[in-house]
Amino acid sequence: MFRLRAGIIVAAILVVVMAVTKLHRGAILWAGYIFFAFALISVVWLENMWVIRHLGVLATGTLFVSAQLSILVGRPFTEDYAREHVPEELWNSPSFIKGCYTTTAAWAIVFFVNCMLNVVKLSCPETPELIFTLSEYSVLLIGIIFTNIYSGIAGKRRREVQE
Repeated sequence: MFRLRAGIIVAAILVVVMAVTKLHRGAILWAGYIFFAFALISVVWLENMWVIRHLGVLATGTLFVSAQLSILVGRPFTEDYAREHVPEELWNSPSFIKGCYTTTAAWAIVFFVNCMLNVVKLSCPETPELIFTLSEYSVLLIGIIFTNIYSGIAGKRRREVQE
């Protein structure tokens, strides 16, 4: 219990540090604030065993919901990150906006799959933890690879149009 508490406290501090350093912003930043405020209260302070048992589902579910909400409100969370790599004059272009929606949708799928892996983990306690950990990291790696390839193709198309 001590290690779990310490981990949540350190992670909550890291969310603030990542906000200050602008590593996280937008919907994902707010999802982190909400999740860790909830975890600090329910796990660190109240020691709620149901929350402790379902922490993986709650964390990845929060990311999934925040990604979906960012799409629904018309501000896909990847837009904040993409703006760092795209000239300002292209921020309102249809291809840039479409790309932000596409990458945000891809990350929503990544978060959903990892959420479902955590649900399965709860119902299959006899399965080694390593299998779930490797599966979750593999899904995250696929998301990173997709984002890099998609962004690279979009950048190449943009440069070709400009020439």
